[in-house]
Amino acid sequence: MRLKHALATCTTVVLAALLVPAAASPAAAAPPTTYASVRATDWSYAGSVSIGWRIRPYSLDPVTISIQDTATDGYAIGARLVTNGDNGHIVWRMRTIPSGQDTATWTTYATPGGYINNAYIEVCKIKVSTGVIASCESSSVMSAPFDDSSV
Repeated sequence: MRLKHALATCTTVVLAALLVPAAASPAAAAPPTTYASVRATDWSYAGSVSIGWRIRPYSLDPVTISIQDTATDGYAIGARLVTNGDNGHIVWRMRTIPSGQDTATWTTYATPGGYINNAYIEVCKIKVSTGVIASCESSSVMSAPFDDSSV
């Protein structure tokens, strides 16, 4: 009976030794994150972004964009991610606040393929009646918060 108990205990210890490192692996860890914000010079709108930077594959995940419309002026507010890297200058799709709403938040990701040199958001004022962009303000440019030169 002692042999069965010793064997069961040994098996439990070995399984725990194998499973605990798997649960705490780097793949499960949160990526390094950068933050930026932007506000219109007339204070009519604002936006912010947080970006998680991943190396394998190069991607931005998660990307959380928040915007706020603080004026009732006949303009909608939209935001879009902009990236620069191996695949050039990419302006991602515009996300807009629906009419009558004053804030919105989206969580998404970006995998443009290849190395991502930097990223930022543009927050834009859009004329509701025509859909034409009237103006845009850009956040500060964010680069990867790690040195990947040896990858």
